[in-house]
Amino acid sequence: MAIRLDTERLRDKTLQLLGEVGLKVESEALTALMLGKGCTLAASGRVRIPRGLVGEFVAYQETTRAQDDEDQALVPWCGPDWTHWLLWTGTKAAVQERLQREFLMPAFDCGPTQLYDYPTGRRLPVDTRIFIEMMKLAEATPEIGYVSTWYRQDVPPATERLASLILGLQHTTKVDGIEAIDPAVIKYLVEMGEIVGGRPKDGRFLAGSQCLISPLILDHRAAADMLERARVGVPRYHAASMPTIGVSTPVTVPAAVVIGAAEILGCLVAAFCLAPEGDLTGRMISTIADMRTADAASAGPENVVVIVGVKRLFEDHFGGHLWAETYFSPSSNRPGLQAVYQNFYSGAAFARLVGNPNLPYPGMGTLDNGGVGSPTQLMLDLEIRKSQFALKPQVAVTEATLLFDEIAAHVESEETFLTSDHTLDHFRDLWTSLLFPHSLPEAGPADEPRVLDLCEERWRANVAAWQPPELPDDTLRALRGVLARAEQELL
Repeated sequence: MAIRLDTERLRDKTLQLLGEVGLKVESEALTALMLGKGCTLAASGRVRIPRGLVGEFVAYQETTRAQDDEDQALVPWCGPDWTHWLLWTGTKAAVQERLQREFLMPAFDCGPTQLYDYPTGRRLPVDTRIFIEMMKLAEATPEIGYVSTWYRQDVPPATERLASLILGLQHTTKVDGIEAIDPAVIKYLVEMGEIVGGRPKDGRFLAGSQCLISPLILDHRAAADMLERARVGVPRYHAASMPTIGVSTPVTVPAAVVIGAAEILGCLVAAFCLAPEGDLTGRMISTIADMRTADAASAGPENVVVIVGVKRLFEDHFGGHLWAETYFSPSSNRPGLQAVYQNFYSGAAFARLVGNPNLPYPGMGTLDNGGVGSPTQLMLDLEIRKSQFALKPQVAVTEATLLFDEIAAHVESEETFLTSDHTLDHFRDLWTSLLFPHSLPEAGPADEPRVLDLCEERWRANVAAWQPPELPDDTLRALRGVLARAEQELL
């Protein structure tokens, strides 16, 4: 990595924070497991984690580190959720091969709860109509490889995740893992995975993270989620820290790195106590307090340095397995230039800090730190990413591409190549953006509204061209049977 920081000192302070102050664990069962592994209780009730136990955890992580490093290579292009799906369904190699020859991207990250309606400028709660429209958009857009399951507000919350998964599968082949939200639905998500995948303990639909509450709180919901995953036999844990600099951390990068690292490390050690042979990964996201508006903003140099700093700390001292996408989501609350700026700046900053100029523009249609989905912004983000994909570093130098006889003939005749049959036959091979043509008439509408209007038209045209996927009737009946039992238990 290109970033330079004293990871040994950061390591020592992270271990000191966990060993002397400790992690608040809001679960007696998980606390008891940790105490049985050598942790101790502080007077405050926090669980102190000894260095020896961290060492055991790190040694375990090192056994799968090489494979995880290889898997992480997909994250900048696919995002954590789609990458997990590819690993869990055994489709990683096939999609990697496709990514070499065709442009694909994820859409809407973890799943919005609101839609930005561009024609009215309003934020609308996601209902069934909006949900279906977004699933159709994903299915009808060939460049989209995966779409998140948006959160509907017009169905009972206790079973919404299950019902929305079934509805998504009826409208697209590209829906993937579900954030359980309520641990009570985990067993049903696994059962649905078994129905679709045809194998026991199939956790393909059981995605999501164990999100820490800053500073250093493993709350009752995350703990219950962890325990239930172990109980149903799918011990996959993805610990996420999302501190806001200036609110849940001091206003310095090193302090924020220590808190973020301690939260992820503490949660993963807890998961290690629960599932010593589990799949244990972390995820770092950072925001900063905008004191002018009291909002959490996500596009600034400090955010990116904190994320890369935590990743570097794990790679140097804590066994790796720290997943960090190029950028989580713009904090902008409307589509357009500001969202593009935030995506571009943070993505370019991340690429610079990790020393990899090949990382893609990270936008995927989200606004307001991921809580709002904008299909208009998605079309804009897609066009930018597609433009990057068109840049090919390999140039084939052959007789067919050199056209030496053609060059010689036109040099001798002193004619331009506009008269060449080859030019007439091949000029359309040159890549041109449909949203951003090489030139525009001098007289025309303002540029940003013109582009956003075109984006709005494009996504609606895609939805209009939707064709329903094939979902076998027996599969749909079985899935609905699982939902019926869940409704009987949970409603």
